Amino acid sequence: MSTPLLYIGPGMGIGTIVLVLIIGGIVLFSFGYIIYMKLKRRFRKKDK
Repeated sequence: MSTPLLYIGPGMGIGTIVLVLIIGGIVLFSFGYIIYMKLKRRFRKKDK
């Protein structure tokens, strides 16, 4: 019953794949940046 609702059309396949990759990249970049900031703060405290 939900199968027709999942059909996105013949021309939206590439756009959908690109959108998913962009969102995934943003999420990975965000996690990487958070980890970088935590490590940066930890190393600064050791120097003092």
